[in-house]
Amino acid sequence: MYAIAAIGLLTIILSSIMTISPSAWSRGIVAFAEKPYFHIAEIVSRLALGGILLFFADATLYPLLVRIVGGIFLFAGSFLIIAGEKRHREFAGKSATFINIFRPAGIAGVIFGAFLIYIAVVN
Repeated sequence: MYAIAAIGLLTIILSSIMTISPSAWSRGIVAFAEKPYFHIAEIVSRLALGGILLFFADATLYPLLVRIVGGIFLFAGSFLIIAGEKRHREFAGKSATFINIFRPAGIAGVIFGAFLIYIAVVN
C-alpha cells in the first residue's frame, strides 16, 4: 500500500538527517519544541500515522507487525494528550541532549523505513 510506503519514505528521510548530523537533529528538536503548534502537531501526526498503519496493515506482508507499530503510534499520541503540553516540551528539551544516541537510532530508522517500503509494495 502506497500510504505505508510513504510513511517508510518519510522515516528514511528523517532518519537520514538524524544519522548525518545528530547535532543538527538536536537543534531541530529544541527549535520545534519552541513553536506554539508543537504539541498539537506531535499529537495529530502520531494519531494520523497510527491510524494509517492500522487501516492499511492488511495490505502489507506483515500485517501484525504493522498493527503493533500503528498501536504504538496511537499510544504515543494518546500519552502526549495525557502528559500535557508542559511536560511534553520538557521531555523534548531533555531528549535533545542524547546526541550520542541519534546516529545509531537514525541508522535503525533508515533500515526500518526501507523495511516498511518493502513490506508495503511486495505484497
